[in-house]
Amino acid sequence: MLFSASFGLKAQVDLDAFLEAGVADANKLLEGYLQPAFEGFGYGLASGWYNTAKPHNLLGFDLSVTVSAASVPTGAEFFTFRNSDYTNVRYDGGASVDIPTMFGPNLGADDLPQLTFLDPDTGEEVVRISAPTGLGIEEDFMPFNAVPVPMAQIGIGLPKGFELKVRYVPEQTFEDDGNVKLFGLGLMHDIKQWLPGEKLLPIDLSVFLGFTNLTSQVYIDKDLDQYGEFEANSYVFQAVASKKFLFVTAFAGLGYSNYDIGFNMLGDYTTETRTFTDPISLKYKKNGVRANVGLRLKLLFLTLTGEYAFQEYNTMSVGVGFSFR
Repeated sequence: MLFSASFGLKAQVDLDAFLEAGVADANKLLEGYLQPAFEGFGYGLASGWYNTAKPHNLLGFDLSVTVSAASVPTGAEFFTFRNSDYTNVRYDGGASVDIPTMFGPNLGADDLPQLTFLDPDTGEEVVRISAPTGLGIEEDFMPFNAVPVPMAQIGIGLPKGFELKVRYVPEQTFEDDGNVKLFGLGLMHDIKQWLPGEKLLPIDLSVFLGFTNLTSQVYIDKDLDQYGEFEANSYVFQAVASKKFLFVTAFAGLGYSNYDIGFNMLGDYTTETRTFTDPISLKYKKNGVRANVGLRLKLLFLTLTGEYAFQEYNTMSVGVGFSFR
């Protein structure tokens, strides 16, 4: 699923036509089309870091695997194409029109607006094609429209109420598709110990800071040495509270998260009239308030976790792990 953006480019987008209109217009079109895929991934990276506000005892540790699904808002299933935003692409049916994004519905050609692409040098029409359609994720792949983000991590208790969390995936190569690697660090600290009368507080209270970096190369056409280069950085800072009831721990967090994502299409891309080198460079960056609530069920060493985060792309996470001390 990390390669969905490449799949979308190859299967849904007439890239030659996009490039014929010039690099600036091609970047603008692809930025709108791919936006929910990358934004959802950025929000998903902030999830699954913790399931309690109580750090491990010294050298206690846990190993967990989570899958998060960042729900794509209805408003992100389409983006608005405005003639005024483009130089060499136009919609002849009016000043603007809504076009499916990658995570929009999979529409037939008759239901899609027609876009006209002009030659940047002559202003003459090069081609007229249907706008790209969505993948129809909710229709064909998942029960709801969301960007999936899997994650694995380990946590270990340190002195003085600290806990270190590490996310690490060494470089993985997927035959002719590409490669991916990931690294992340998180630090939780028990601040309850510093409060007056901390023994009287009925909850655990900590602060958490986390960072995740993922890089990937995705082949668009390996034989032609055309590939996409993807890098995502995610930061999250939250205050975390939790309360244990027998085998169940309820937890909640409130704070701030942001992501910074870049996607480049590298290589030479030849159309009927010219060759473009490294034509696409997209950037997505956003920050905001993040709140989450969740439950953890612990049976001996086994933990089962469910979490829901409130943010622009509300995110549901489920996880399983083993926890000691």
